[in-house]
Amino acid sequence: MSRQQSRDASSALVYGAIPRAQLMPPEVALRRRESSRRRGLIALVAVVLFLVVGGIVATHWLAAAAQQRLEAERAITQQLLAEQLEYVEVLGIQDRLDAVVAQREALAGVEVLWRDELQPYLAALDSNEIVEAIATEGNTPFEPPLTQEGPLRSARSATVLLTVATNDLPDPSRWLREWQQLEGFADASIDSIALDGEDGYLTIVTLNLSSAVLTEQEASE
Repeated sequence: MSRQQSRDASSALVYGAIPRAQLMPPEVALRRRESSRRRGLIALVAVVLFLVVGGIVATHWLAAAAQQRLEAERAITQQLLAEQLEYVEVLGIQDRLDAVVAQREALAGVEVLWRDELQPYLAALDSNEIVEAIATEGNTPFEPPLTQEGPLRSARSATVLLTVATNDLPDPSRWLREWQQLEGFADASIDSIALDGEDGYLTIVTLNLSSAVLTEQEASE
């Protein structure tokens, strides 16, 4: 192929094409792009401002609603306090009455009527067996409950220390047999039997009473 033919092929005409030329200066195109970008930023700022304003309005609305609910609850509280004040005197009297009843029950719950409770135990003694001394110990409202005196002893609510004088050698086992039949008996022990000069013998007995002596007193109240 000759050089003339290649030139003719490269310079072939294109039918239907419209020749164009960019005659606008670059500054104008740059200004248009900047204007378009500016409008986009303005729109974005407007959206952000709308969201912020909407959030502030919603926050104020929720705060106002919460304040209204708080005021309503305060009004209900004030109404309840006013109604309570109408009955405060009755409530005070009831509280004092409950305190007196509770104190009375506490005192009665640990009280032992020694004279009534000991009468059946003393009646088990013969006429020649004379009680010379009685020492009692029982629960009180201001002291802890009595504890067991040993691992083989029964639980006790009261203790009586008897000193019995006899002319002859006594038979404490008879006392124990009769005492075991009585309600309120826990246990008993013969602490000592000693000569009392020429007059006879002195027997010291520890008598423990169960909680029955307390429950009977509560029932009688």
